[in-house]
Amino acid sequence: MTNHTTEYCPECGHKMDVVPGYVTWCEECNWNIDPNWRHISSLGLLERINYRMGFKKSHQLLEENLHTERIMYPLTWRKALAYLLAGSVHAATFSLPIIAVNWFFYSNSVLLTQLAFVLFLLFIGLMLPYRRKLSGQPLRREEYPGLYRLADDIAGAIQAPPIDEIRMTNSYNAYFTKFGRRRTKIIGIGVPLFSALSLSEKIAILAHETAHHAHKDVTRSWFIESARHIMASWYEFVHPYCEEGEVLGPISTPIRYAQLLLANLIFILYYGLGITVWDESQRAEYLADRVAGEIAGTDAACSALSKCHFAPVFWLTAERIARYRFASDLFGEFRQKMEHIPAGEQKRVQRICDSIAVQLDSTHPPTQYRLKSLQHHQVLTPQYVPDSSLKNQLEEEFARLEKLSQRYLLDDIRAAL
Repeated sequence: MTNHTTEYCPECGHKMDVVPGYVTWCEECNWNIDPNWRHISSLGLLERINYRMGFKKSHQLLEENLHTERIMYPLTWRKALAYLLAGSVHAATFSLPIIAVNWFFYSNSVLLTQLAFVLFLLFIGLMLPYRRKLSGQPLRREEYPGLYRLADDIAGAIQAPPIDEIRMTNSYNAYFTKFGRRRTKIIGIGVPLFSALSLSEKIAILAHETAHHAHKDVTRSWFIESARHIMASWYEFVHPYCEEGEVLGPISTPIRYAQLLLANLIFILYYGLGITVWDESQRAEYLADRVAGEIAGTDAACSALSKCHFAPVFWLTAERIARYRFASDLFGEFRQKMEHIPAGEQKRVQRICDSIAVQLDSTHPPTQYRLKSLQHHQVLTPQYVPDSSLKNQLEEEFARLEKLSQRYLLDDIRAAL
């Protein structure tokens, strides 16, 4: 039996069970039900748009998905407007170096020559944040042949081109992205998340991410994606920063107001681009869920989705092991906790899955709607099942990944304590 104590909810005063290694939350008012929840004021530009649009249109898209046998991405006026807005952003951004070159080489004015340098610096300041770095460590195909074979088999079952690279991360998630000029196709697997999943659930997650590559939605095109990143750079560059307690002078005050006005105009443009592609981005998630259900079976897809909400349990386990060093196998300890989940933690995750206000992140539909969609389009027999030799190979390779991940994870946590 798990030892536990009690505390009182800071919001409503209700008595709460405190079980070491699990989330302490209030069953009466749902305080701390999702430790990763953040207020809208602390969200980034894209997250704010997704948050606001989600409350308005999520149910409408769910109904559309439930009554549609095949999700399509037709050319609509919204998509055409998205490309027009993105084109305007690219034109405005790349006109800066063109104007600067013209002023620098063809103008006799000292002022215009100096302004050319300013425009060059502005262009560099806007573009450098877009040159993002990918998280995680790339895995070589010759060192992890089983994992790459699994990814290739899933891509073949979905009729998608093979994945170019798999990266391991220490995050409790998974992702698909295209990176660099060559648009390298990359799947990132979070070892903490995959350590909690059965093989069929791992296949469901990989199928979901691969589906984003197979069925290209407009939000994952370079043209739209880069325009959104550039506008985010514009916003961060222009938005005035004011320290707490700072007193503005007679000159700085109007400058700050002008910066704020320009930042708001950029936000309106960013918001306009966001709402034109929001519907399609949500359809893409529902389609990826359907593919995961077809490839791995509905039960595996639903259970994998539910386990994605156990991230706080993993991080509490990792912090306790890093602090007290009572176990040498982080992922084995986490799996043991997942096998003996107390009733309060099961209720927390179930309440999350039943709520339309909770989602894995701002780009995904509410978990409740995703589960409804999966169960509506139920698939009892998975389309892909690996053979026994591949299963053994995958078990050995994931064990190696866990050892590698544990070393870096615990070192990072101990350094932060």
